[in-house]
Amino acid sequence: MKKKFSSKALKRMEQAARREEWIDLVRLERLAEFVAWLTDDFHEWQGQSPDVGECLRAYKDGRTIIVRYDGKHTRCTRAVMALWYTFECFTTG
Repeated sequence: MKKKFSSKALKRMEQAARREEWIDLVRLERLAEFVAWLTDDFHEWQGQSPDVGECLRAYKDGRTIIVRYDGKHTRCTRAVMALWYTFECFTTG
């Protein structure tokens, strides 16, 4: 049986988990849909203007979440990862 992930991919995932940073998790083609989902009446995040090197910035209850973009890869924290997977579970696309 073929391995699901190569050893190189597993090593990259372990390094990212230790850094608490997820690379290329948030897909740019679904970013607008994700922002709309976050800022709807139910989730109540407030979108903010992203700074240089960011493609998403949102605020709610004293917490700011950020998705960074360096021209090749998106990078996000564990909080955004949890929100992204929830978004993926409850939306179709």
